[in-house]
Amino acid sequence: MAHTIGGIPQDEPYGAIHFAKKHDLTLRDAKFIIAANGPSRKACDAAAAAFVRNKAARFKKWLR
Repeated sequence: MAHTIGGIPQDEPYGAIHFAKKHDLTLRDAKFIIAANGPSRKACDAAAAAFVRNKAARFKKWLR
């Protein structure tokens, strides 16, 4: 039996809407991250975290 989180099998690819809501991303950004990282939830989650950190860092730099 596959591991599940919230009843969703972890080997099942993300849906863009669910992924966007989970990581507070735009739908466009979520689709891009999923397309760039393939169906792996682990890879997509890591990429989303890096994307959000980078976006915050760029925003802070812009505010200076």
